Amino acid sequence: MNAIRRIMVAVDFSEISKHLVRYALALSRKLDAEVHLVHVINQRDIEAIRKVAEVTSAISLPEQIEARREDLLAALMAILSELAVDPEAIGRHVTTGVPYEALISAIKEMDIDLFIMGTRGRGKFAGMLFGSTAAQMLHKCPVPLLTLRNDA
Repeated sequence: MNAIRRIMVAVDFSEISKHLVRYALALSRKLDAEVHLVHVINQRDIEAIRKVAEVTSAISLPEQIEARREDLLAALMAILSELAVDPEAIGRHVTTGVPYEALISAIKEMDIDLFIMGTRGRGKFAGMLFGSTAAQMLHKCPVPLLTLRNDA
């Protein structure tokens, strides 16, 4: 088994997000590992902004994405502040794309050793235990994946 040096946590700002970060921080202290928080601006949201930007000059797609990115980085900082964690000790990343694809890319780019994410059921069939991103990550994640539920 390889040493765990870098832990990535997917933060979607749902109810479980703080729990995921808290868990990763506790684990990182035991393993002497880095923690990186990542949020993905979903490609479908970018496409919605793009459509609006195509019909009005009042909206600039790059400016909207950058403003959203800055807001999300501030929200990641707020989570760390609420947990009384030095934000400079934790990596904070906001990326764009199809969530599972962007997460896999970030894992590879940052040489992550363990990925932590929450699960959310969405229906009675394929998504019964996992949301679509979690289901895709379960099948395609290139590193060990730890999932936590809302009631964990």
